Amino acid sequence: MTKEKELKEKTAKGLKFKEEGATAFKAGNYDKALKHYHFALLHLRGLNDNPLTVGNARDPENLKEEDITELEKEISTINSNMALCQLRLERFDQITRCANAALKANPFNPKAKFRLAQGLIREGSIIKATKLLDELEKASPNDPAFAAERRQIQHKEKQSEIKQRQEFAGMFDRTKE
Repeated sequence: MTKEKELKEKTAKGLKFKEEGATAFKAGNYDKALKHYHFALLHLRGLNDNPLTVGNARDPENLKEEDITELEKEISTINSNMALCQLRLERFDQITRCANAALKANPFNPKAKFRLAQGLIREGSIIKATKLLDELEKASPNDPAFAAERRQIQHKEKQSEIKQRQEFAGMFDRTKE
């Protein structure tokens, strides 16, 4: 089997696992979707790390969107999809891990940036999440998903404020005794 044929077969197999992951996700089976996405990454990452492409290191400062390969875009999309699965499963620490992996493969992936913002909000990193949402809103100012996450931020801030009031109220009550 030639290298090119083997490369095409592995790519097709990886993309097949990606599609199976999407099907499982649509059915609400997020753990199964994660499994398929993981297998897709195993197939596609191995292709990205082949000796012919490793030497093509790029300067992130001068990177342009057109420099991103189709394989990198697929890997980024899969990681972004995994972040969404983790969100649905409420594994908040895993959302940011998957979103960061997606952005490593393709720093121009807006869905990955959005997933990272969602993960950061749920982890309590409100300032970082707000900066990401600000950046995303410049490109798509009327996206209702951004408004929903802003409401999530407001909710988190209110919860934090209530918790602080309760802590301080208890502290001052003790001094009266």
